[in-house]
Amino acid sequence: MGMLLGFVKQDKMVPFHQHLELRFRILVGVCSWIRQFSSSSSALKIDFMDLTRPHTWYPNARKKSRKVIVHVGPTNSGKTHHALKRLESSSSGIYCGPLRLLAWEVAKRLNKAKIPCDMITGQEREEIDGAKHKAMTVEMADVTSDYHCAVIDEIQAC
Repeated sequence: MGMLLGFVKQDKMVPFHQHLELRFRILVGVCSWIRQFSSSSSALKIDFMDLTRPHTWYPNARKKSRKVIVHVGPTNSGKTHHALKRLESSSSGIYCGPLRLLAWEVAKRLNKAKIPCDMITGQEREEIDGAKHKAMTVEMADVTSDYHCAVIDEIQAC
């Protein structure tokens, strides 16, 4: 397989290192703009680039009284099955999975059980009238709403 040595820009061949240099300068400029915005003279200062204190990111969520159950076990031990049974029995809930297919399967399962469930992913959105349950990919999760039960599937601990 050959190596990319350049790219075409306005009918001219430009060396690849110049392309990377330009992209890097753009990225640095955007980051500088974000830092400038986050460190403006307003009363509320937020540094969007600071990832050192994640425990401060969701203060309203941390104030809530809730019960957290961590279900850990080997493959095929029924972790997701038990969590979905709990979700089905709740008055409202959300399923957050790592894949669109998993969200689709959960929405299909709940709707088949006569529990109206929306399915929301980055690619599609199927909303059911009167649904108080949602199945979605984790990046689409609505962290501002309250749910009786939340299932976060496939959490990876570092």
